[in-house]
Amino acid sequence: MSDSVTLSPAAITRTNMVEGAAASASLLCLVHCLALPVLFLLSPGLLRFIPDSPLVHLAAFAFVVPFAAGAFWLGYRQHGQRGPGLVGLAGLALLALSLWGGWSAVVEHGLSIPGSALLVIGHYRNWRLRRCPLAESRA
Repeated sequence: MSDSVTLSPAAITRTNMVEGAAASASLLCLVHCLALPVLFLLSPGLLRFIPDSPLVHLAAFAFVVPFAAGAFWLGYRQHGQRGPGLVGLAGLALLALSLWGGWSAVVEHGLSIPGSALLVIGHYRNWRLRRCPLAESRA
């Protein structure tokens, strides 16, 4: 059963902007988690230019959460499907757990990489449902 609503063109544009910002931030987080360690291995001199503080990750998380929540809520209002939001929520939970502190780098990456990936997947599914609701229902 779908509780979807019909949105005005202006509301769809706002939803597209929020979804785009949220998906971009999630993808950037995933690239950061995957590429930065490799970059540091290849060029250890870069470490002095990157702030090494847990506050950087907390600030990024604080930026991602409201955009993700807004995008999933707006998508749900449009298509009425809970799946993308639940996938995104699982991703946010893993990211929050990775920030808890006291983890080894391996455990932190083992939580943050799948968390970022789940956020990206949730945003992609949300975007697909908003664009073509029948495509996702058949998949």
